[in-house]
Amino acid sequence: MITFTIVKDIISSVNRLLTEWSLSRRKVFSNCPRRFILRYGLNSSSNQHPTRKFGKIAIKDIFIVTLREVFFDWLNDLHSNVVWTEKKLYSSVKFKITINTTDIDRSSRRITQSQRNQLISIGFSRLKGLMKLNLIRKITTGRIREWSCHKRIKKTFFGHLEVYCSPDIVFRVKSKWHLVRLNFQAEHKQPYHDLELSSMLLWSKGNQYLPNLAEKFVLHSIEYRKGKWSSVSFKPEQSTLQEAKQLLEKDVHNMNILQNDFYRIGDVNRLPLAKCKLYCTRCPYRLNCPVEHG
Repeated sequence: MITFTIVKDIISSVNRLLTEWSLSRRKVFSNCPRRFILRYGLNSSSNQHPTRKFGKIAIKDIFIVTLREVFFDWLNDLHSNVVWTEKKLYSSVKFKITINTTDIDRSSRRITQSQRNQLISIGFSRLKGLMKLNLIRKITTGRIREWSCHKRIKKTFFGHLEVYCSPDIVFRVKSKWHLVRLNFQAEHKQPYHDLELSSMLLWSKGNQYLPNLAEKFVLHSIEYRKGKWSSVSFKPEQSTLQEAKQLLEKDVHNMNILQNDFYRIGDVNRLPLAKCKLYCTRCPYRLNCPVEHG
């Protein structure tokens, strides 16, 4: 039974506070508390990928991860003055999708060659669309000369919190620094979008080469939503950074309240569930979920 297994897993971690914040954690917490506990509450001290223990990652998520990998391979080569042809882009998408879907072929959910070819075609087209965006084209054509790309795996420390808030791309135009975050599959509703973007300012605080004033930055979001790429930007104020800090603190506080509720209840299936079933289609924890059997 899932409850018995989970109770065994949490004995050693009772009273262990959650201290990490990231956009992915925030989105999971907001969309489905049950999934959040399974992903971050119980396994926060483990390096295991959740799908290896509880379920199977959705093909759509594998697809999104693949696109991100290929794009940053391209971007890193571009930074080293290595220019890709369309043929190189296509072959990279094909190779990565083939490699990243290998585990599916080894499971009971075989992916056909037709499905794989469709993913390759869509991925190639989607990346070409991203590269045509004005902001990205300014980089590729040399109009933006001073730029760098970053990985989100590095932590930024904010008090007792460990925050994953690195921008994906940083560039400078005259006296302004620009922090860019890419979202390869944005949600339709993003009520705290600007504050979530403002978490990148916390990252900038830890970089000695960047200014200490929020007014010296422009924040950008490049996202794929409703079948197309779009780019939005805004200039933060010092108060924006304070509001972003408050959002982070409130999020982590509420995450710990949820975890304590679970310790008290002892049954993950009695935690709040996703309000929208569409969110469940890509969930690796569908097995034994009350939503699936309700």
